[in-house]
Amino acid sequence: MSDDGKFTADNQPKRKPRGKSEKTKFIDALKRKARTEDQFYELCIERAFDPDDNFAFKEILARLSPLSKAVAPTIEFDFPAGAKPYVQAQAIIKGIAEGIIPPDLGSKFISSIKAMVDIEENTDLKERIEKLEALLNGES
Repeated sequence: MSDDGKFTADNQPKRKPRGKSEKTKFIDALKRKARTEDQFYELCIERAFDPDDNFAFKEILARLSPLSKAVAPTIEFDFPAGAKPYVQAQAIIKGIAEGIIPPDLGSKFISSIKAMVDIEENTDLKERIEKLEALLNGES
């Protein structure tokens, strides 16, 4: 670092050099076999039409037409948005018990509520510490 503690164009931290990306390694291996990317793709397509090679066919199909990722269904239930967190958790548990909310989603909802409580507590603590520091430093 420079004398004022800032990095400059001439004063940078020492870093390990980055290695080659997986794609670059793959292309280098193709070149060592005297092949091009296009030749590799042609070979993959050729193997996909081989009835004894199910793997190549499935791989190409997966890339041309990938399966959609599963999405949780929309769930409607009486959620007390402005209530205290334990009341919200009770509403979720009630929804699970009544079969309205799948247990795995209910668990995620409750975890989300806990995360929000943790964020609120940390934010409140930070603000209170900043106020105390300001008072100790004679600021208003």
